Amino acid sequence: MEVFSDRLLREHQERWHAMQQHRFVCDIEQNRLPASVFNRYLVFEGQFVSTAIAIFALGISKAPGIGQQRWLIGVLNALVDTQIAWFETVLAKRQVNPADYPDDLPGVIRFREGMLDVARHGSYEEFIILMFGAEWMYYTWCQRVSEKSQSDEDIRRWVELHAEDAFFQQADWLKTELNRCAQTLDDGQKNALSDLYGRVLQWEIDFHSAAFAD
Repeated sequence: MEVFSDRLLREHQERWHAMQQHRFVCDIEQNRLPASVFNRYLVFEGQFVSTAIAIFALGISKAPGIGQQRWLIGVLNALVDTQIAWFETVLAKRQVNPADYPDDLPGVIRFREGMLDVARHGSYEEFIILMFGAEWMYYTWCQRVSEKSQSDEDIRRWVELHAEDAFFQQADWLKTELNRCAQTLDDGQKNALSDLYGRVLQWEIDFHSAAFAD
């Protein structure tokens, strides 16, 4: 029997493939991503961490039980204690001034505001879709790309962070939780979640494309 997460990947193969073969991903895989593009991406992604903190806080408030809350609080703590510090360190090392890369581009705004709006007004299941859409996507391409060489050590470390077992466990927890939630939903609710998943993938595509803005 097909689990819900597999159904999502099947129904949205075109956008899934577009993200897995995005120029940003392929340039990293082929060790040719311009430093300026990665710098811009780091600014956009680092600023999104603050939004992600708000998203996870909202998700925790909607979680159905202490088990889910405990897991999500652990992820939230990692965002606050580890990820923000990593971005601060790497931006300083690369001498990147965030003010040089305004984040008012349409792709960045759609991603940030779209994710936050769903977290604010949506259900717990919709929150899980947001995070599964983002993190399973990242794990998949980073696991593949981690087998290749990257001469930029910061790019290399970014890929490794999303290919390591700790990140896989986080992404896999979301996948398992999504499939558990889907067992209690009717067809209409599942269809709505599938539509949202497709939007999340498109937001991710647009967000990564923004890193190539002139």
